[in-house]
Amino acid sequence: MFSRIKQLLLLTESDLNSPSVTILQQSALRIILSSGLLLVLGIVLHSSWQAFQQGAWYIIVITFGFYLLLAAAFYLSTRQLGISRVIMLFAVFGAGLCMQLFIDDFELSKLGAIFVYVAPLIALLFFNRAVTFWVMAANFIPFLFLLNIDAPIKLFDFSITLPATHTYLHSLLFLFINLCIPLAIMRMISTFKRNANALKALNNTISESNQLYQEIFNHHSNATLLVASKGRILKANAKAKQLLQLENIEQHRLTALLHTTATNSPMFWLGHDMHCQLSSEPGIHLLLNHITTTAQEHHLIQLDDVTPLKLIHEKLTASKQQNLLWRNYDRLTSLPNMTFFLHLMRKVQQENTQSGVMLIVRLCHVKAFNQQYGYAAGDELLSKFAGQFRESLPDGTILSRLRGVKFVLWHPLREHSISVSDEVSRLRQLLPAKLTLSHGDIMPAYEIGVSTAKIADASTGLLLEQCESALELANTYHQPVAYFRQDSLHERNVELQLLADLKIALAQKELTLWLQPKVTSEGTIQSFEALLRWQRSSGEYVPPDKIVALAEQYGLIGQLSLYVFNAALNVIAQFRQQQLFYPIAINLSGSDVITSNFYNALVDLATHRPQLLKYLTLELTENSIVSHQQPLFDKLAVLQKLGFSIALDDFGTGQASLSMLTKLPLDTMKLDKSFLRDIPHNKMQVQLVQTVIQLAKALNLHLVLEGVETDVQRRFMAQLGCKLMQGYFFSKPQPAQHWLDRLKQQPAIS
Repeated sequence: MFSRIKQLLLLTESDLNSPSVTILQQSALRIILSSGLLLVLGIVLHSSWQAFQQGAWYIIVITFGFYLLLAAAFYLSTRQLGISRVIMLFAVFGAGLCMQLFIDDFELSKLGAIFVYVAPLIALLFFNRAVTFWVMAANFIPFLFLLNIDAPIKLFDFSITLPATHTYLHSLLFLFINLCIPLAIMRMISTFKRNANALKALNNTISESNQLYQEIFNHHSNATLLVASKGRILKANAKAKQLLQLENIEQHRLTALLHTTATNSPMFWLGHDMHCQLSSEPGIHLLLNHITTTAQEHHLIQLDDVTPLKLIHEKLTASKQQNLLWRNYDRLTSLPNMTFFLHLMRKVQQENTQSGVMLIVRLCHVKAFNQQYGYAAGDELLSKFAGQFRESLPDGTILSRLRGVKFVLWHPLREHSISVSDEVSRLRQLLPAKLTLSHGDIMPAYEIGVSTAKIADASTGLLLEQCESALELANTYHQPVAYFRQDSLHERNVELQLLADLKIALAQKELTLWLQPKVTSEGTIQSFEALLRWQRSSGEYVPPDKIVALAEQYGLIGQLSLYVFNAALNVIAQFRQQQLFYPIAINLSGSDVITSNFYNALVDLATHRPQLLKYLTLELTENSIVSHQQPLFDKLAVLQKLGFSIALDDFGTGQASLSMLTKLPLDTMKLDKSFLRDIPHNKMQVQLVQTVIQLAKALNLHLVLEGVETDVQRRFMAQLGCKLMQGYFFSKPQPAQHWLDRLKQQPAIS
């Protein structure tokens, strides 16, 4: 029953949520009419009984007439809304007029004028403002009637006054003004509120979408423009402003900024892969691409600077490679790609038999640079490097982008060349020492693999393989240039087999952690250092530094670090079960910490198991910190705030400066064992150790001396004031179970 009433009065959920003005007016009108019909029905029935007793049939006719008029309006409210609302307004005026003309009690007839006062509100709900103003003006007539007339108007010789007329009229006014009109207005206000909430939600969605659009548009790596249908620029991202050399680019016309030789193209921006030139600087060539047309008939356009490729294209106009230019050159660096490099090398083999040198140059630390500044900055780095290096190379040298951050170079050896190493040194000096980028100047580091051969005697593929093999021997700081050795290919094959075995060992959890204690000078254990051990099926142990180098070289370092991290947590859990509470340090490289998966694992531990942080120490070597610098500093600072203890391992063997030490969020510094080798006989080493001890105190750091192998060293270091030591004199690394069994009985090492 209730649901039918809601459907009749258009109060269902779909009706309330509908934005249609017609449904809103129909619902409000039906509310007024239905409640009015119930009210008038009661008056009609009661007044008809009284009129019947007095024989006043005309009263029955008048009251039934109004009731039928309201019923007709209710019936037409769905089919003919316009007629229905006119009838409603007519009924209000008609009722007021009847009260004034046919009621002989003047005080009661005044109620008819008051009743008509609701007519402007009815007009406002269901008509426009013009009708409302006319109705308001018409209401001056009953207003003047109430002010100036003191007796009832008797134009007709009959009266509709009944004994209960007073009750009828006041009930009509009370219920109509207090019930019918408020319910209708309540219906409208409810809809307005729903619409307002819906608009607010929609506005929030639009705002979020606009913010997302702004973010995507402004930070797009390509120059992007939003252009009106006639070429007026509405919006441009930073890349486009830089490319078009205008800061306030909006409101300029694209036709004024770009020039194209395409004929019959007044709206050339609608094309795809359209070649243009910058009007202010014709030497800059752009490739215009129309991306899409928006709903507002605006155009989204992308611009690419193809000037380097255009210059190369012009140089190769007379060659057979002209038609293959776009396919054979790397788009980012404008260097020959690998396919075209092999083609050029085949031509060299066909045309001469002279000797040459092939180099693979690898840019170092680009991954850390990308993580700090973003991949767009990394692209700029590679592009700048390629441009500067290409310009500095002598004629006859072929430079190509091999892949990623590797570049391959073939350089013919001239007759006057003194030696291969001299030629390589000369080429190395041509590498850019500084690159000026939008983020500032950087000093790039390089690793180089070298192979030499008489070009007619060796295939390009073999030379590349030899260079790759030599490159694996290069190290940024200790040996930046490495030459191919005949035995290196065999070593590489052995290394690849070792890599395959390492992957299997990680999957099957065959790697274990051994522990070496850090002790006081008396031998009391304070903590442990976890050292990785891997025993292959043949029984041989693979050195830990070999495992780490292999993992870093082939991209397994993140997986290996997580393995060590989880293994250390398992050892800590075993210790705690036996009521042994010793911190355990794990060795990491800088690339571990800035790897998202490993860093997230550390943060997750601090968030969900903070009680374990005091039992875990992160040890990083000097070189790994130096090679990553600021991105690593930031993450180490966060980890220290979360509660991790951080140690600098192998201090004195890397390239960390004193100023860098003051910036690093460290708790502990470990002096490398090489400083203790000749102590106490070497006075210089003694002075160095004393200096480091004072330095650690000044920086408020714990100091651990590594490599204590004799009792003489132990006692001498204790006299110098060193409190923590580590070395074979106290104990070699042992399996975790060994220490679990031993520490139950003997917590100190004598």
